[in-house]
Amino acid sequence: MKQLWEVGSEFDWSNDFISSVGQTVDLPSHYELFSTGCTSLLGLERILCKKSNQRLRLHLPSFFCMEAAQKLSKAFDIRWYRDLPKHKYPDFNSLDAACGDLVLAVNLFGIKSREVWQDWQNKHDGVILIEDHTHDPFSDWALHSQSDYAMASVRKTLPIPDGAMIWSGKNLELPKALESESDGAYKRLSAMLLKRAYLKGGNVAKDTYRQLELESQDSLSDINCDRISAFSANVLSSLDIKGFRKRREANVRHFINLSLAEVNRDWQPLFSSWSHGTVPFNSIIVCRNQQIRDSLRKYLIGKNIFPAIHWLQPNNGMTSNDVEAIDLSTRILTIATDQRYSLDDVNRVVAIIQEFFSLSNVKSHIYANYR
Repeated sequence: MKQLWEVGSEFDWSNDFISSVGQTVDLPSHYELFSTGCTSLLGLERILCKKSNQRLRLHLPSFFCMEAAQKLSKAFDIRWYRDLPKHKYPDFNSLDAACGDLVLAVNLFGIKSREVWQDWQNKHDGVILIEDHTHDPFSDWALHSQSDYAMASVRKTLPIPDGAMIWSGKNLELPKALESESDGAYKRLSAMLLKRAYLKGGNVAKDTYRQLELESQDSLSDINCDRISAFSANVLSSLDIKGFRKRREANVRHFINLSLAEVNRDWQPLFSSWSHGTVPFNSIIVCRNQQIRDSLRKYLIGKNIFPAIHWLQPNNGMTSNDVEAIDLSTRILTIATDQRYSLDDVNRVVAIIQEFFSLSNVKSHIYANYR
């Protein structure tokens, strides 16, 4: 059977993801598992709200997943502060947090630094700081967190169908998931297995596993079903997480080096360096305008490269109203260069991006529509 070449989209599953040397990364000494990142935060709201007896304010960065923000708004009074991935530090002048408020400090794309948030926390007693390590759950910062709470949606970087962790650097009381478990994880696991067979050239229609992926997302969006699946809970500590991070960092570095070798005013990597002990989420690029971004994305999809947009804003009416964040959301693309891929795959992806910009008819189309 001929193996298919495809980059991006949801993870597939292979037993090769299991490490042969036992536990492959240090986990926090005490943590709780949930189905998704949002349900872990909603679980935290349940225990904190009992103590405050009033609706809590949650401060989110202006560059954030609006779908997640919308879910969180059902339990929290959402406030925004300015933090963009292309800025080294948040704009703390825009963060008006009072005693008892919750602040979500996000390690955007796994490239941010811990020190600035530690300094801020030391000056704001009474504010509950929650670190979001979704884009690099096993960084030095995450594993040595000193904040009130830390969380991560581990299914975003690991090949598991569901799963999020929450822990406390101060050994505070942790929320526990309810008994309700979503069937979405098992639909997604089925999709992952079928996708692996499809990519290996098996007689599996792509529509089959894609439909299961869509159905699983609907199920996992149910915030009332917050218990992690038995599969994800039991396989988590057996995954080759150190190997995953090593491969991902090498791929991202290679992507950046290739991208910067030839200056192009129409696109560039979002970042070229990151903090020590962290590994970037994926290869992130920024195009000169939305027309170029959308045309490039369509071209890549036609070449079996499926880039994501982190994140659309506004989304279903939800927005931070930060003009700079909204502008970035129209020009950004995430190119998957995680542990699934080799350096040769990265070479091929960059060559296809460069091919797009070298086509004279593509250039004419872009500039004609942008004037």
